[in-house]
Amino acid sequence: MAHRRRKRRRRGSLGPLLRVLSVLLTAVAVVAALTLFFKVDQVVVSGNDRYSTQEIVEVSGVEQGDNLILMDKYRIAEKLYTQLPYITEVRINRKLPDVLMVEVVETQAVAAIKGGSSTWLLDSGGKLLEVVSNSVAQKYVSLEGLTAEEPAISGTLRLGEESPITASRLLELIQALSRRGLMDKVSALDASDPEYLTMAYDGRFRVEMFYDADFDFKLNCLQAAVAQLEPNETGTIRMTMKDDNEVRFIPDK
Repeated sequence: MAHRRRKRRRRGSLGPLLRVLSVLLTAVAVVAALTLFFKVDQVVVSGNDRYSTQEIVEVSGVEQGDNLILMDKYRIAEKLYTQLPYITEVRINRKLPDVLMVEVVETQAVAAIKGGSSTWLLDSGGKLLEVVSNSVAQKYVSLEGLTAEEPAISGTLRLGEESPITASRLLELIQALSRRGLMDKVSALDASDPEYLTMAYDGRFRVEMFYDADFDFKLNCLQAAVAQLEPNETGTIRMTMKDDNEVRFIPDK
């Protein structure tokens, strides 16, 4: 009887091992099925305007016959973001059994800045987009008295420690102007003066603000002040008084 009990225990000890082997065999079968049956036959691109579908597919590196399930979506998105600088967002989805969906969001340039020996365009998020000629740069807001530090395509704007304004604060102002639809009225943002920022506005005003100002509040004050002026008036709108609510207009002589 003792001999029979020991034999039953040995047979029972194989149970967990068999279950593990069964799971492993199932996993291998699933991976094999994914590899054999779900392959890319078509790449569908949407949201693109500046870049063609062919450009996006080529940069993505996706080829017909690639495994649809096992491909690295994040690596593909990173390649599109860095090699095609006007793309700022990428969403990739699979449509079984054989379609890869690539949705992109493109950005646009809003300002130009010197960097090294070149002039660079950047978007409102501070992404550096491309090097352009001075004639092309004139179509955008000129960032004067500032220099992009170690600029690179698809890199993020960085300003040196000697700059009177940080890159994040500069972008706050650009974004505040964009939200109000005022970027078209601005031709230049000048940080040449260490005490205050100067904005060339509406082709007739020189607007002065401190670098640490509440830009949203100051732009509200600016719009209210301009609304009270005659269409032919030109001059300086000064918002650098001790009283934050005070706006002083100094007409040109």
